[in-house]
Amino acid sequence: MPDSSNYITVCQLMRAHGVKGYIKAMPLTYDLERHTSLKNVLVQKTNGETLELEIEDSRQANTLWLLKFKGYDTPESVAFLVNGDVMISESERLPAPEGQYYLDDLEGFRVHTEDGRDIGEVLEVVELPTVNAFDIKFDAEFESEFSTKSVLAPWIGDCVKAIDEDGKFIVCDSDYLRALCPEDHSAEAR
Repeated sequence: MPDSSNYITVCQLMRAHGVKGYIKAMPLTYDLERHTSLKNVLVQKTNGETLELEIEDSRQANTLWLLKFKGYDTPESVAFLVNGDVMISESERLPAPEGQYYLDDLEGFRVHTEDGRDIGEVLEVVELPTVNAFDIKFDAEFESEFSTKSVLAPWIGDCVKAIDEDGKFIVCDSDYLRALCPEDHSAEAR
């Protein structure tokens, strides 16, 4: 069985559809036509068990997909897949559209200030209810100016000024970052 950590989820299975073994799926990709190129997939069930399955047929139904797995020909035969994730190898992931990013690709990016100082690293990008945020850990030499603890910097224009994919860094407003820090550095920074 392949290691599912090297896979990404492209859709979540919902419920059986019709009498021929189709199952509805909610796409988790920006490309709604993506189902047409899916063939061999890994399905991770809600209990963590994974199965290697082959997609025999697929159709789009409004914003959902209808998937038919080879060897599963009745609604009862796909019932155990409900709420499972359909996954593909990371190497099969489509590139993000121009100006958009996969959140996990930004992990490990360096954090620069507007004046070009390299001050820390993006530990992860966190999806919050109202905005995505960069979890930033400051380098030791900048902890006295910013914080010894990591901070969540919201992905908004006032805070994140630019993202450089080629250089693998984000540019943040240093005053905004200081305001996020739990320690009071307002007197030191001036």
